[in-house]
Amino acid sequence: MDETVFRYTRRQRLAMWVFASGMAVWAGAVSVRAARYLADGQTGSAVGLWLMFGLIPTVLFVPLAGMPTGWTRIDVEGLRTRGMTGRRRVVWRDIASVHALAGRGRNGSITQIGVTRTDGTSFLLPVPFTSGAIAKDPDFYEKLELMCQEWKKRSGTGDDT
Repeated sequence: MDETVFRYTRRQRLAMWVFASGMAVWAGAVSVRAARYLADGQTGSAVGLWLMFGLIPTVLFVPLAGMPTGWTRIDVEGLRTRGMTGRRRVVWRDIASVHALAGRGRNGSITQIGVTRTDGTSFLLPVPFTSGAIAKDPDFYEKLELMCQEWKKRSGTGDDT
């Protein structure tokens, strides 16, 4: 294997775009309401309303809009990721384990791939993940198995994950 790139499924991208668009519409509606308060001379109410319910969704919209472009790439050197929290690169010999990590999300259960480094630090990969009916990745466990096989082959470990 030279290189494998995991990206969000079409359904996952669509769900994220719908959620991000909903936040943008919400922020716009709140901003219009705040503008009406300002026009009526209610400065205190307008600023508080806009800061609390308009600015926060707007700030959250920016990373969510970019989230569907995230990826995880595995190759002969190691793995690289790009997601909402930035970029990461780690070589195979610095990885102590690759494992599935199940948890509870907003809309039910979510399973992601966790990576633990030899120095004890760990992180979650942005892609692949599987969650509920809307963001389900039917190939999640095959992708996890492929990643574990590549890690075992490249790092020289024979341990099970």
